[in-house]
Amino acid sequence: MKKIVTIAFVLMFLSSASIVGSASVASTVPAIRILSDGSIDPPTVPIQRNGDVYTFTADVYARIVVDKDNIVIDGAGYALQGNYNGTRTDSWVLGQGPNQEYNETQVPWTIGIDLANKNRHSLTVKNLNIKNFYIGMYIWTPNNTITECAITDNIVGILLSGDSNTITKNYIARNEEGIFFGVNQPGNKPLNIILTHNSFIDNAVQFSGCFCKDYNTTEPIHTWDDGEEGNYWSDYNGTDNNGDGVGDTPYVIDVQNQDRYPLMQSVATLPTATPKMPVETIIAAIALPLIIVAAVIAYRRRKKRVAESNLNTFQIKKVEEHKKCR
Repeated sequence: MKKIVTIAFVLMFLSSASIVGSASVASTVPAIRILSDGSIDPPTVPIQRNGDVYTFTADVYARIVVDKDNIVIDGAGYALQGNYNGTRTDSWVLGQGPNQEYNETQVPWTIGIDLANKNRHSLTVKNLNIKNFYIGMYIWTPNNTITECAITDNIVGILLSGDSNTITKNYIARNEEGIFFGVNQPGNKPLNIILTHNSFIDNAVQFSGCFCKDYNTTEPIHTWDDGEEGNYWSDYNGTDNNGDGVGDTPYVIDVQNQDRYPLMQSVATLPTATPKMPVETIIAAIALPLIIVAAVIAYRRRKKRVAESNLNTFQIKKVEEHKKCR
């Protein structure tokens, strides 16, 4: 697909405020870094590391920069939240593709999860609610997986430009752009992308690939399905005459992008954290059986003492009666 923009692009619906004036936006959101040695900076955040798995133990107000390969970020149903509240202050949202080096003093917007540089790859993000960022996730390197997450209430939910990435079973809702399908080099497009069984719900633009004046009509149509099932699109108005749960006509994104097998029902749900049991409840749950056991033991001991006392009294009476009989 010939594009008039590379991954450095303009979101046309943003306001005309200057970037310089909003450079403090990102700095107001704390940064968490997963460093190349696997450590977490700062170490006090509610994320627990177990080998290469990083699990949330509470909601986090921050952005995450990943500088380590082959790791899993498990949200465990909790949220990663930024400071975007629907008031847009930038006129441009820029990405520098393979030339990008993370520098928070130069980034005027917030990215929920970002790769630190072009050499980082094989990140898995799952069971995480990502919301209120300018860009929820920026996936611009290869072999990453996003699954069973909720990406909501951002300007761009997922900015996708890397090859061989997998995006499945996600709830992508109420973003201005659900997914922006970008490129890392002019004229290139991400290859080997798996995008299935996601729910696109009430995004202003569900999915877009470029702001193109014209299209290359000789280029094959990009199909966003697995050959049997695709994704759920809340604005799909097709029918399902045979009742198999798949629409009878494709969901057309644009001239060169379509989902041939759109799903009729939403298949993704919001990740939910397992409620934590209060400490008092845990203590009570442990203490109550001990109290019951102690009470039973005390009752049995008391009963035994009473029985022994009664026996002694009975024996004394017998002795006295025996003496009288003499």
